[in-house]
Amino acid sequence: MRVGVVGGGVVGLATAHYLKKLGADPVVVEAGGVGGGCSRGNNGWVCPSASTPLPAPGLTAKSLVWMLRCASHFHIPAVALPRLAPWLLRFRSHCTAAARAHGIRALASLNAVTGELYDELTADGVEFERGRSGIIFAYRDAALRAEKLTDIEAVAASSGASWRELDGDEVHEMEPLLRPGFACGIHVETDRHVRPESLTEGLAAALRAGGTEIFEGTMALGFEWEGSRVRAIVTSRGDLEVDAVVLAAGAQTGTLARMVGWRIPLTAGKGYSVTIERPARQLRQPLYLGDARVGMTPFEGALRFGGTMELSGVNRRMDTARVRALRRAVSREVDVPEVREGGRAWVGMRPMVPDTLPVIGKVPSRENVYVNTGHQMLGVTLAPVSGWALAGLVVEGRPGGGLGALGVGRGRLIATNDLSSAS
Repeated sequence: MRVGVVGGGVVGLATAHYLKKLGADPVVVEAGGVGGGCSRGNNGWVCPSASTPLPAPGLTAKSLVWMLRCASHFHIPAVALPRLAPWLLRFRSHCTAAARAHGIRALASLNAVTGELYDELTADGVEFERGRSGIIFAYRDAALRAEKLTDIEAVAASSGASWRELDGDEVHEMEPLLRPGFACGIHVETDRHVRPESLTEGLAAALRAGGTEIFEGTMALGFEWEGSRVRAIVTSRGDLEVDAVVLAAGAQTGTLARMVGWRIPLTAGKGYSVTIERPARQLRQPLYLGDARVGMTPFEGALRFGGTMELSGVNRRMDTARVRALRRAVSREVDVPEVREGGRAWVGMRPMVPDTLPVIGKVPSRENVYVNTGHQMLGVTLAPVSGWALAGLVVEGRPGGGLGALGVGRGRLIATNDLSSAS
C-alpha cells in the first residue's frame, strides 16, 4: 500500500514512520526542506501535563481589546480582524467550562502512550537530542500558579502526570539563573524535551535508511481521481501514484484540503523564538516563565526561548516588535546576557482550528484521503501518537489513541467548514 504523506514536518514524518512500521510504503512530499516549518524553531517540549485547548472560560470583549496590543503574549493585529472574525467567533463559542473539560479529556486520551512512543522511537533507531529532567513552571504571582495547577490536576486525572509544588527558595535552587522575586512554582517530573530539528532530521534519516522516498522542494499542486479515490498526487516534479493520501502540512493543510473538496476552518497561530548558540550561562532544565508566558529550553550548546500567539492568518511575516517584546520579557526574568540582543530569531505557524484540538481522520466523502493537522502548540508532544493513531486507521482501518473526539467529522468542525477563508 503506497501512501503519499504531504508534509515533511514532525507530524508528517511521524505519520510516515508508523505507516512504515505497519507495512505500508510511505512517500513524503515536502514543499520546502524536511522540518523547515513550525517543527524547526519551537521549544521542543513533550508535555502531556500542558496539553490543553486554548479556549477557556472568561474570554470577554475586554480580553479582545487586550489582544490587540502588539506586546501582548496573545496578539491579533487589527488589520487581520475582519478576515479572522468568523474564526474568532467560533473560537469564542468554545470558551466554556464544558468545552474545555471535553478538550482536556480528548487530549489526555491521545497522550496516554506519548512517553511510551517516544521511548519506542529511540528503540527503533531514530536518533535525536532528548532530555528527561522535567519542566519547571516558575511564578511571581501565586494566583497564576493556582490556575496552572488546576489544569495539571485535570490532565493528571487521565494521563498520570507527576509533579510537585515548589516554594520560592526551591524554585531559585532548581534554577539559579532566575532573577529574584519568584514566589512559587511547579516541577512536572514526567514531562520531557527534545530538540525538534534533530527529531525531524532523525525521523527523515531513519525513513530514508528504510527505503522511504522523501521529495523535498516539491509542491503538491493537486490530485488525480478515480471516482472518490485519489489515484495520484500532482506535484511540481510530476504525478506520484498512490493508494492513499495523508495531508499533514501544518497550517498549509487548509489549502490542500480544499483541493480534495473539503473546507477546514484552519488558521495559523504564529509563534516566535530566539535561539542562542553557546550561551554564556545555561539553564539546568526547561523553564516556563509563568508571568511572562514564555518557555525556555536548554539544548546541547544552545538555549532557546519562545512563546507568544499571534493570529494574523497563514503567513510567515516576522513582526520584529514582537521579537523585541519577547526579548525584554525574558531579560527581566532570567540572567542570560545574550537574551537582549544575541541569537537568531524565528517565526513559525502553528495550525489551529477554532476548538484548537487536532484534526485526525478520514476526509468525508473521500475513500482514501486522511488529515493529520491542527496540533496548535502541541505538535512535538502529539506527533508520535497522532501519527501512530492515524497510521492504524489508514492501514488497518482501526484508529488508535481514542480519535473519536478528534475526528475530521466532529460536530462543530464540519458545521463551520465554510470558515476556511480565515486562513
